[in-house]
Amino acid sequence: MGHTVEQPDIESLVRRNRELEQLEQEHRRMELIFKQQAHNLQERMKEINCLYGISKILEQTGLSLEETFQKVVNIIPPSWQYPEITCAQLLINDQSFRTKNYKNTFWKQQTEIIAYGEPMGILTVCYLEKRPDLDEGAFLAEERSLINAIAEHLGRTIERKMAENELRESRRKLKEQNQQLKEKNIALREVMSQLREEKADLEERVLANVENLLLPLVKKMGDRGSHLDKEYLRLLEENIAQLTSSFGSKIGHFNQRLTPRESEICNMIRAGLGSKEIGKMLNISYRSVETYRNHIRKKLGITNKKINLTSYLSGL
Repeated sequence: MGHTVEQPDIESLVRRNRELEQLEQEHRRMELIFKQQAHNLQERMKEINCLYGISKILEQTGLSLEETFQKVVNIIPPSWQYPEITCAQLLINDQSFRTKNYKNTFWKQQTEIIAYGEPMGILTVCYLEKRPDLDEGAFLAEERSLINAIAEHLGRTIERKMAENELRESRRKLKEQNQQLKEKNIALREVMSQLREEKADLEERVLANVENLLLPLVKKMGDRGSHLDKEYLRLLEENIAQLTSSFGSKIGHFNQRLTPRESEICNMIRAGLGSKEIGKMLNISYRSVETYRNHIRKKLGITNKKINLTSYLSGL
């Protein structure tokens, strides 16, 4: 007897074919998801690389603000979804920094640069051609976050650079002021030295004139006068000999200013005259002179009787 071959069930084949079609559709769907995820990951990597590159630019020393801004602008287009048709411009304080292909178009994103709470400029990213609408026109929501992050970096950089410039300017001014102060101190020392020399020269000339001209005349007058005249002339001679003394100015600077009569008596006491001699020369009584002496002691702050008035005045 011959063997018979069983024919497959038509319904089973149809069912199996349908399952295979469903598996193929699922495979295609998963492939699209993976491709989209890979694309999104690539876009996120571009954004991360952009921020990292900008951070490296901002960390470079020796770059001027102008050089820094231009480098930042140049690094922006490759980080957007369509880099081949992307351009960028940064406007800061009436200065423009732009990519070579920049053109102001209808398809753009913009954000303000804020420093110290004040608008300092505008950052613009444009597409040169129309692209399908996404989250913000033709731009992704992530690209909005990226342009805002770049603007924030630039704002902080401007603040830091302005602070550095202010610090340098303050240091420069302080250095100038210190130098000016040194020069003024040198000039002042020179003036003081010159004044001391002039004072010494003046004192020398005054003393020479007193010794050679005035004192000889006073001595001649004393030889011809009365006893009282001779006392006055002796006192005059002593005062002339001490023209450069500071006694007169010192007794004029006490809290209670001496009267002219008290200053006159102080001068006589300092010259060694007693109360009787002073009274005779001023034509006043001995008690009046003693009263003056007490007033003088009080004004000079030496009411202590142990302090000799003559010695005190001689020490001034």
